[in-house]
Amino acid sequence: MISSHENGSNGNGPGISGSTRVVGVCGQDIGYTLSPAMHNAAFRHCGLDYVYVTFEIAASEVRQAVDGIRGLGLAGVNVTKPLKTDVLPYLDEVSEEARRIGSVNTIVNHAGRLAGTSTDGAGLLRALGERGVAVAGSRLLILGAGGAARAACAMARGQGAASITIAARNADRARDTASVGGAEAITLTPSDLGAAVRASDLVINAIPGDLPLEGDWFTGGQFVYDTRYDQAETALMRCARSRGAETSNGIGMLLFQGAASFETWTGRAAPVEVMRSALEEQLRHRKAREEKACCDT
Repeated sequence: MISSHENGSNGNGPGISGSTRVVGVCGQDIGYTLSPAMHNAAFRHCGLDYVYVTFEIAASEVRQAVDGIRGLGLAGVNVTKPLKTDVLPYLDEVSEEARRIGSVNTIVNHAGRLAGTSTDGAGLLRALGERGVAVAGSRLLILGAGGAARAACAMARGQGAASITIAARNADRARDTASVGGAEAITLTPSDLGAAVRASDLVINAIPGDLPLEGDWFTGGQFVYDTRYDQAETALMRCARSRGAETSNGIGMLLFQGAASFETWTGRAAPVEVMRSALEEQLRHRKAREEKACCDT
């Protein structure tokens, strides 16, 4: 079953007309997403008759969902966890990079012909660059083996990272993800993970949940980028920062991959600062709600 709802408009969503084009994000358990607020702000700013909504998709219904994009005439969608690899067989075209990494996060509908690409790697690279972090020459550790991890691995290889290590719970998935960037694969056992963290300049987390961590794995001079944005500061970030490492959550990656998706769907330059402001506003609202809930309990 596919369900959809608009998220993040705060009652100020774009006007809906008979010619409004629909885009959205497909995934499972994605009620936390800030993408609708970001994209709808961009559509309003540019005067585009588009609306962005969420689509909750069960992993077992990927094919029906892709058929729905065609059948309903959606302009396109973003794809997020855990569907980025699952959609590939049902698309008509896949960009060279997306096929190489085996992951799609953006689909555009060309009159019923669906083309998939990935903006994750470019978005991550731009987010790191904004923080002054160079991937070239870095000793990089990537936590996770899903679509975002695969995109990060391919991006790091393309940027000339000195070494890349993939750490994941499932050894087979870790090796498969590592293959897209000529990386080493390890498990998440404390001994393997601790040694890999200590040997890294740059740590990128692409695992949605918290991990068991030890503070003495981290040190000053490291940069830890957590692709999660459901929290302003994750447990990983707190742990790393307590030992002097610099940290960031995933808002920058969300912003820049979203801007690239916007441009793919519309052919217009993305209003990045408008999108950034919408994300920051939503985060302020979320923080206020969390603080109120904490006070009420």
